[in-house]
Amino acid sequence: MEISKFDAIAEMQWMTEHNKLCKEHGFKAVTASGPENLEGVMAEYRKTENFVIIDDTSDNRVFCGKPGWFTVSTVTVWIVAATHYNDGDDRKEKMELCREIFRQFLARLISEQQVKGRQDLMFMELEQVLYKELGRYSLNGATGLYFMLDSQEPTNLVSRKDEWD
Repeated sequence: MEISKFDAIAEMQWMTEHNKLCKEHGFKAVTASGPENLEGVMAEYRKTENFVIIDDTSDNRVFCGKPGWFTVSTVTVWIVAATHYNDGDDRKEKMELCREIFRQFLARLISEQQVKGRQDLMFMELEQVLYKELGRYSLNGATGLYFMLDSQEPTNLVSRKDEWD
């Protein structure tokens, strides 16, 4: 039986569209290829102020987990809200909003994995999720945070003779 892989883009888009806070504050899910390529945001920034940005690339590593080999894939997601220029109170309020959305997203993933037993979340490492808040001057006119979701899947590294001349 093959286990379906976690689709971070589809999952984060669904959560953004169905989360009450995201809907109330007009968050839109978009994709980007890393923080240096925010094309999804650039295409939408004139009509949308708040974003859930899903990295459409992943960082990976292969390691020996004794027994066997595993591939760890990391997907990064940003939750970003527009702020009023030079308004510390607004920035603080928007940061709290982003923190609460992150908490709700993570709580849902944990519930889906541990309570509902979703197979596509079987290899997700939700016991420890790294997140970092954006500094005051990280994005001009916005605040928020990013978090990283790791999945650790078994990897077949058996060398087969038929693969070589």
